[in-house]
Amino acid sequence: MNHIENLFIFKGLADSQIKEIINSFDSPIEFKKNDIIYSADNFPFAIGYILEGSAVAVTNNKNNVHMRSFEKGACFGAAAIFGGNEIYVSTITAKSDAKILFIREKKLKSIFLKYPQASINYIEFLSDKVRFLNKKLSVISCSNAEDTVLKYLLSVMTEGDMVRWHHRLNGHEFEQALGDGEGQGSLV
Repeated sequence: MNHIENLFIFKGLADSQIKEIINSFDSPIEFKKNDIIYSADNFPFAIGYILEGSAVAVTNNKNNVHMRSFEKGACFGAAAIFGGNEIYVSTITAKSDAKILFIREKKLKSIFLKYPQASINYIEFLSDKVRFLNKKLSVISCSNAEDTVLKYLLSVMTEGDMVRWHHRLNGHEFEQALGDGEGQGSLV
């Protein structure tokens, strides 16, 4: 089954229900390395689930900023399916040859109607994404560069990482190590 049974919408469903849903999916589509999977002009209103290979998302602007990499078992597009906006916010390209299963909006709606737990799982998944984005926004909206760096480090570091840095900095706090934005003590 290519581990698709681990897809977030299946949490809490019986194995027989999962098998029934998977058997109703369309066949996956194969992409060659560097093929565009999704773009601003090409969004099939579907969750893309990577069965094989990998993909990368970049911004839809002149900078093409790397947003995220997707490996086997990852999905993308979930936040863009419902709501009517016909422009996808990034470009997703195959980083290697890839096989992608697309679960289209119409199929998702039928799954949600038949299996309400799947819709709850979808809402939880999107809520987690909103919390993640809110956390990122709080980091980039800091008043100065040092606060931004500090807040970012604190958001991605584990407690063990913090202890190691604390010892590495000879017991000085991050704030002291960051300095005041000028001179040697600054990361900026």
